[in-house]
Amino acid sequence: MKVISLKYETIFVNDVLFFSSGNIAVGKSTIMSHIASKYLSNLFKVHREPVENWMNIQGFDLLKALYTQSNRWTFTFEMMALLSRIRNHMNAVDNHAAIHVYERSILSCFHVFIQHDLEQKYLNEAEYRILQEHFEHGLNETIDLSKTIILYLDLPPRECYQRINKRSRQSESTINLERLQQLNYHYGQFISNFQSCPIHIIDASQSIDQTCQQVDSILDQVLKQNQIHQMQHDIKSSVLTE
Repeated sequence: MKVISLKYETIFVNDVLFFSSGNIAVGKSTIMSHIASKYLSNLFKVHREPVENWMNIQGFDLLKALYTQSNRWTFTFEMMALLSRIRNHMNAVDNHAAIHVYERSILSCFHVFIQHDLEQKYLNEAEYRILQEHFEHGLNETIDLSKTIILYLDLPPRECYQRINKRSRQSESTINLERLQQLNYHYGQFISNFQSCPIHIIDASQSIDQTCQQVDSILDQVLKQNQIHQMQHDIKSSVLTE
């Protein structure tokens, strides 16, 4: 008689990736903090944007340079941002959580921000192709789109601009409404045309409590589905065979 036994790397059979996405100042960080405080860390692992790293590269604020000298620093920043996100996705493999939630991802990095940069001629064709190659490699190696869900926080550019002015971050002081409108357009194109995974559109103009409730409803549903899959998997793994 041989017992079939399986070693579990996580508490669920299938890891799920959530990408919290949206324009600048749409409320992603607030949602990430809410998820981190509400859900157990062995169920949900929150991966924030490494903004602090981008703002202090041996004392140099690359994020601020992106907005103040776009023609000079866009390729450098986008390469840094893309590689940071790929590294985040790779590190998640060693983290024993069932559901990983990322503040943006390489998907929005390429399909929104890099497309915007190309259109505005902040990138030339050669730089764009280099970034595209890294994106495609990172996508193939680190993301299973069949287990991915995007939470898109939707907010009019003017409201994003008002929030930027209200929070008054030095690195964002030169972001204008036009840039936010351009990014909003590219987000719209991405959300409308990307069909490789489910996308939930969340109205970020409602109150924080209402937004969090809408996010919780989606997360709880996925959590319940994965618990059912785990129970089914546990039953199968306990079968004895000769």
